[in-house]
Amino acid sequence: MVPGGGIDFAGPMTSTTAAATARNSATYTGRIPGFLALTFGISWLAWATALLLGGDLSSPVVFVFFALGGAGPSLAALIYRLRGVGSPRMARAGSTVRWLPVAIVCAAAPAVLAAVLGPVFGAPALTGAEPAAVLADNGGLLLFLATSAFAGPLSEEFGWRGYLQPRLRTRFSPVVTTLVLGTIWALWHTPLFLLAGTWQSGLGLGQGLGFLVTMVPMSLTYWFVSERLRGGVPGAVVFHLVGNVMLTLLPFTALAGGVVYLATVLVIALVVLVLPGSGARSSARLLR
Repeated sequence: MVPGGGIDFAGPMTSTTAAATARNSATYTGRIPGFLALTFGISWLAWATALLLGGDLSSPVVFVFFALGGAGPSLAALIYRLRGVGSPRMARAGSTVRWLPVAIVCAAAPAVLAAVLGPVFGAPALTGAEPAAVLADNGGLLLFLATSAFAGPLSEEFGWRGYLQPRLRTRFSPVVTTLVLGTIWALWHTPLFLLAGTWQSGLGLGQGLGFLVTMVPMSLTYWFVSERLRGGVPGAVVFHLVGNVMLTLLPFTALAGGVVYLATVLVIALVVLVLPGSGARSSARLLR
């Protein structure tokens, strides 16, 4: 255990501690089903209620249930934390200079390249007025950033990357963890396609499928920023925030733009996978 109740990851262990480590890891990962049941229960029940109330986010009541559902992952992690269930501290203050630029560049690149290269493959070119229009519609820069920080980054990442990812990593490699977490993350989002006013509801079938598929390879980059570069939850929040902001300011409206976006995410994940020293092809991490 580390100060504050978190659980520390360890390197090689002696034979005298192997059995205890296996038991600790089993107990640690045994809480995953309960966490997922609580997360999906909070989110999907809230979104189902929003749908029954009309399913249009322009209604204040519907919006409240939409926001409550969006906070399901972090609320579930908070509930477990209040019950005394700690999580490993992946973030390191001195590592900010390493993870921050990587998080910003890797999160912004897909939307930027989709905006630049999309028209080359037939997507409508952006006029340049989109960012100003978005800020005006959202009450200005500060309110836009505050809303963007809560809607996804803060409401999700304490659960996905703060609670679930490190527990999956005690059993699986980074690649398998990415496949499992990315699939769960995508599945969790599916009800949002039914609520009018969400970003997902404006996507066509092809773009919607692309959005869900993108979450799997993108989860590897999240892992790289949060665990390998020691960004922890702050790193995941920044990555999520920059990605959401850029997608909102530089929206793609055609399948071609979505293809460029997905291709960029895949290339970034591939670079993480083959980069010497990235650790992406390492094994599971045992707990001491």
